[in-house]
Amino acid sequence: MQPCSPILANGQRIGPADVAAAAAKGRRFLELACEEHGHLAITPEYYFPWSALKEAITDGVTPPLDALWVIGSESTTQDELERFKQEIAEHCLVLHEPWENLAQDRTLLDPVTLLFHTKKQDQTLQLVALIQFKTYPSRDDFFFEESLLRKGTQIYKFAGTSGHLFAATIICSDALDIEPVLGQLNYQSTLIHIQLNPSPTHRLYRQYRTKTFQTDADATNCHIVCLNWAHLVEEVDAEGGKPKPWNNISASTWYCPKNKCSSADQIVRPNHNLGLYYTYMEERRHALRFHNEEAVFKLLVPKLICVAAAQMANHNGPIMVGRYTWNTGTKSWMSEENPPKDGFNEYLVNHQNAKIALAGVLGANDPLAVERVLALSAGKISASETWHSLENIDSCILEQDEVVRRISVVQDDQGDNFRHLRISVISEIHYLLKNHPEWPKQVAGVDANSTVQWSMQDRNFNVRTVDEKPTLIVYLDDTHTPKQITNRADKLYELLRKAGSRHQKRLCIVRREHGQIQFVQIEALTRIDEANLEMTDIAAIHPLDDPEPDHG
Repeated sequence: MQPCSPILANGQRIGPADVAAAAAKGRRFLELACEEHGHLAITPEYYFPWSALKEAITDGVTPPLDALWVIGSESTTQDELERFKQEIAEHCLVLHEPWENLAQDRTLLDPVTLLFHTKKQDQTLQLVALIQFKTYPSRDDFFFEESLLRKGTQIYKFAGTSGHLFAATIICSDALDIEPVLGQLNYQSTLIHIQLNPSPTHRLYRQYRTKTFQTDADATNCHIVCLNWAHLVEEVDAEGGKPKPWNNISASTWYCPKNKCSSADQIVRPNHNLGLYYTYMEERRHALRFHNEEAVFKLLVPKLICVAAAQMANHNGPIMVGRYTWNTGTKSWMSEENPPKDGFNEYLVNHQNAKIALAGVLGANDPLAVERVLALSAGKISASETWHSLENIDSCILEQDEVVRRISVVQDDQGDNFRHLRISVISEIHYLLKNHPEWPKQVAGVDANSTVQWSMQDRNFNVRTVDEKPTLIVYLDDTHTPKQITNRADKLYELLRKAGSRHQKRLCIVRREHGQIQFVQIEALTRIDEANLEMTDIAAIHPLDDPEPDHG
């Protein structure tokens, strides 16, 4: 569950400003987790009201035997928590570290409630609420939490019944000080990181992920689940107080090992339509970014290790199967049939030239085609025949700053410089198609009626003429050096040559110099001394046991 604000933060309490609304949403979330037989349910830091948790427990809204609920709870004090323990004593065993372990010069606790069932020796079920306290304060200019937080000392690690898999939870700024135990938390584990964080991708909060992802993958075979509040948090310091906007991103993300998640279109596209957006990390892991608005997300996630037959091992990674939004009328989480706004259409409103240029691509309603055609048009691809794999598309790469630069996913403006450069390329190509009267002979037929198109069948081409000839037109801006232009031309020619077909020479590279259009001379197209580059050359020799090439 990724809730929306406002939050209340003062010396007495940190949590949702509207407790009644949070209690209703939280209660229905737990009921939904029961109805859907969820094995893992999570709410973020400082969210869940204790009053709602008490009512859920006393009403029997609790996890089944094989489930774990990770309930990020609003702040509390020792006295308040002792009272909570007494009020639910008949229904639940509450455990936490001894009070004497905690410093006495602070009052406010930042807890996560780990709720689960276990079996007693007589095989009867026992509901347990294991309370874990934040161990390290967050940092801000005024050291607000530092002045209040009564720090815990323990992080609890759960082992599965088979002993092969583990789970653990850290609370927001715990991330700043977990290096000594990180190796115990990121091996064959699901590490859950709940947050109320205005800067969730800051390098200090990310350093534990950096170390994990830069360590041998066999030693850090883990899922990391970062769950923050929804974006654009507003903070008040008193009931009815003036909201202070954070203007923040959410950056809730599910991180997966390289071999435990798929980048195949048939997996990525349905996830996208439900608000789970694919990126591939420089550190060779997969990162699936959640839609930034309030919602409950339902996922099917294969286990890290499958002890069954090898053919039963599922390597598809997290699959979004449901997204629920809050209905204020019915006061319930309702399954959302319409895809959430990924921000791309809204982005194009202010970039009409690009929208017009991409009209032939947008009609397919395929966000992945957008990423591919734009990378291809800028020449930012490899000569590999698998260049179109999302792991190879530069806009889908998540660098260490964790800024999402997807063109078809615009949830914030952090990647806008990259996006602007990329869509400027397609706008320029479209302008040239409509206005430039003469084109090189190898792309004969290109004229004002040609359109930008992309399909998996003709994946190496981005333009189609009126007589259906696929063509590759690449625009390179004036920041490219002559050597870069030559290298790019060679790579693109080699891509088309290896792919073959009668259209393999339909390549045109355009650049501007001093404002003037220039068609780049593609050396490989004019060479006559290499027989393999010109299949009609009399010197071209083919082994007798190989079929003759198709000259078209």
